[in-house]
Formats: sequence, structure tokens, C-alpha cells
Amino acid sequence: MTRALKARRLATEWFRRDVVTVARDLIGTALVHGTKAGVIVETEAYLGPEDLASHTRFGITARNSVMFGPGGVAYVYLCYGIPEMFNVVTGGDGDGQAVLIRAIAPDAG
Repeated sequence: MTRALKARRLATEWFRRDVVTVARDLIGTALVHGTKAGVIVETEAYLGPEDLASHTRFGITARNSVMFGPGGVAYVYLCYGIPEMFNVVTGGDGDGQAVLIRAIAPDAG
């Protein structure tokens, strides 16, 4: 069995920390879905409304409202209509922070 398939689920509270801390701590963490798995090797932190590259820079919209909720949920969107971008919301209610999972090294599946 691969390392990733032996991984344990992170508690929701683990994601309710500062976005930069979570982004750094996700490096080396296994991501598992069914029989497919990989290890996160690159992340990118989006700091909230003050971050001009963040989807939250103009405030809450129907598209980004999940980013303003508590950490520990996924925020997935299409980039230029082709690839799906996977983010994990971090921080607390109203923070508008998320970590983009930029790269995963395949481990299983």
C-alpha cells in the first residue's frame, strides 16, 4: 500500500489557521480520493480581500462566497473554461482566504 493511501484525514480545525501556515504545512501532505492519491508538492496562498490576485478582492459574490466561510472546505473553479482549480478554504468566517493546490506528485491510481 502506498504512503498516501495510509494517510489519515486532517481535522476541519486544522484548516482554520492562517493561510500562509496552512499552505506551507500542506506541502508533503497526501491527497486521497477513492483509489487515487498523490502528495502535495506545491501550493499558493491567497491572503484574502487585500490580495489583488485573490477571487475575494472585490468582496463576496455568488462565485466566491464559500471562501468567506470557515476553513476546511473545497473551493473549485474553472480556469479559462478548461482546467479545474482546487483550493482549500482556510481561516475563519469572513477571512476570504484559500490555498491553491498547484501540484501533486502521483502516488496511486
